[in-house]
Amino acid sequence: LDKLLLVGMELTGVSPPDIAKLWSRFRERVTEIGDRGEPEWIRYAFIELTGEQWEVAYTACVEVRGADRIPEGMAFKEVPANTYAVFTHRGTTAKLGDTFQYIYGSWLPRSGKVRANAPEFARYDDRYFGPADERSAFDIYIPIDPVPL
Repeated sequence: LDKLLLVGMELTGVSPPDIAKLWSRFRERVTEIGDRGEPEWIRYAFIELTGEQWEVAYTACVEVRGADRIPEGMAFKEVPANTYAVFTHRGTTAKLGDTFQYIYGSWLPRSGKVRANAPEFARYDDRYFGPADERSAFDIYIPIDPVPL
């Protein structure tokens, strides 16, 4: 995947109630973001370690073409070009733990691949109908080293 430029709103931690509030606030302000990349309805959840004792930062964001105009209170994220394993999560976000259990507990150990030291992210497109909708689907991008063990 080529480099990806994102702008959005960030929080520390992955508490479901806090993430829901973040997305609500972000939806109210997303129109402030200029120079958008992909179609307006595509969203990203960018997840990275903060460097503080395994603390995680979660950013609700959209793709942009550049970092010239970042609205106040928002963060710019650059996803480096990398090789990713892409998984499709289907169903409610309450079942997301099952997908990550498969990725890290089954697929990754059996694949012969190694997770790269890079952020992971989710891409929400027109298949996503909301966190509680069983028909929802979205893609999870896990960075991997391109060379197998």
